[in-house]
Amino acid sequence: METNRDFIISMKKVLSFGENQKGYSLVELLAVIVILGIISSVGIISMTKVIAMTKDQAFVGNAITLKDAAHLYLKDEEIQGNPYADITYDKLLQLNYLDKIKDPFTGGFIPEDNKTFIRITDKKISGVCFYGNTHNLCTKDGVKEPIPIDQLSVDLIKPNK
Repeated sequence: METNRDFIISMKKVLSFGENQKGYSLVELLAVIVILGIISSVGIISMTKVIAMTKDQAFVGNAITLKDAAHLYLKDEEIQGNPYADITYDKLLQLNYLDKIKDPFTGGFIPEDNKTFIRITDKKISGVCFYGNTHNLCTKDGVKEPIPIDQLSVDLIKPNK
């Protein structure tokens, strides 16, 4: 009999569990939701800034890639004894010195309209004028001119007009 009685008492305890327990109030639940909302909005803002910075850095990296391809082209031209002149992105594509470059801002390819070029001065690469679909690296101090290679930076990226 003793075991049945213990069983019944333990079952009553199990079934009555929570009768004296308090739940969370609506205010407490709302406070948790508000806090989670604030944390997630801060995270989204931070991620947006990181994505924008990465696109800017990729754009400058593309300009440097263009410069490297132009450098290879110049070495070949020097061997062949050809005269030096500004080198367009379109020309480097046609001669297979580089593949089409993707614009990090739009996901499309850089236009092949001869606006993007490498400036040659004294038989050396002196600057780059790099145009994407929506941004460019060809304006410095309000003047449209090739950006010197050693001064390329994300700070010089300007929207196309």
